Parts: sequence; structure tokens; C-alpha cells
Amino acid sequence: MRLSTLPISSLFVTMIFCDKAHSLELLPSFELASNCFDFPKETFNLSNCVKCNYGSSPIVVRKAGNAAVDFTLHTLEGKKFNLKAALKDKPVVMIWGMYTCPIYEGLGTEYPFDQCSHWDEASLVSKYHNDFTFVHLVGPEPHPIAPYTNFDSGTIYMSYWSTVEQPVTYSARKELTEKIEKKNHPSSILLPDYLPDNPYEPGMAQGVFCTYGFGARTATVIT
Repeated sequence: MRLSTLPISSLFVTMIFCDKAHSLELLPSFELASNCFDFPKETFNLSNCVKCNYGSSPIVVRKAGNAAVDFTLHTLEGKKFNLKAALKDKPVVMIWGMYTCPIYEGLGTEYPFDQCSHWDEASLVSKYHNDFTFVHLVGPEPHPIAPYTNFDSGTIYMSYWSTVEQPVTYSARKELTEKIEKKNHPSSILLPDYLPDNPYEPGMAQGVFCTYGFGARTATVIT
């Protein structure tokens, strides 16, 4: 199994390739990272953030040459999605996009950020959904209202699109996921990442976000 990167419809994507004979050789789900940045127990701050820990953002944790890690999440309706099972049918495209991400909301004004909105994502899904399984993932909010902080910089980073608190419970994250449900293409599976109080795997905190990359608008293709 090997990884490489390429842009698809202006979304910067990490691609994990493997030949068909080894296409289901994923690392087991117990290899998922969890509780990165000790969130939500701790808040993001100047010594506990993506840029202060890694030097830049976004950071793709599973880089070229890494193996993919299996995971299970649930839709808003409680339907289980499992990566390994999905890969038996098609390659999987994982795209992140949160409620307070201006790029996702179509507020980007410069290339390539002006081509990464939910409308661009919907066009991508519409064009390729017969060839890929698309999942839209929801993690920590990048621009919540004060006193909550931005996970990239560890500072309060509010603008006019900052209208909600940072969800620190799974139910609160589901509520924000519901706010973007109508923007999600019907062929894309909408999945909020777990927080510790989730009913499916209690204690698991953001296993997919912590394992696959820190960023508000990143994507991964696994095939």
C-alpha cells in the first residue's frame, strides 16, 4: 500500500493506493489515534494547537507511504459506516467541512479557496459518485464564538460567520452536523466524528480527525 497526493476539483487530497489483491489490508481500528490535543477535556491554546505543535496547518497525518486505518462512525440517523466494508464496493473519498469554516461556506476569495465550497464539493460528488463512495466528515469547529478558540492557532479567531459555540459533546456536534445536512450531496454520507460521550464507542475522541489529518477542509482518498 502506498500514498500519494493530488488536487481533485481544487480540494487538496491525500490518496492511499493499493492493488486489488491487498485493497482490504487496513490497519485495525485500535490503531486510531484519539484525544489529540486532549480535546474536549482541554481547550485549544497557544501551546496546544495545530500550528504550535506542527508548525503549519493543515497537517496531513497519514502521509505518502502510510497505511490506512479502519474506522467506524455513525450517521445522524444512527446507521453504521465502516471503512473496510465500504472499500469492498468502491474507493472511499473522505472530505472534511465544518459549519464555521468559511471555505466550506463559499466565502473564499482567492484561489484555490474560492473553489472549495460545499457547492464545489457537491459538483465533485455528482460527477464521481458512481465510482467512489463519498463521506463528509464533521470535526471541531475552526471559528467558534469566544471564549472558544481556533484549533489551528489556539487563539480566538472570530468573524461574522462565527455564530456558534465549540461543541464539546457528541450530541452538540450532531446538532451542528444537522445544520449542514441540506448542503451535503444526497450521495455523500454525512458523519460526525466521535466525542467521548458518544453512545457507540464511549471514550473515543475524534479518532478519524486525529488519525487522518488536522484541518477544516482537507480530504483523503482510499482505494
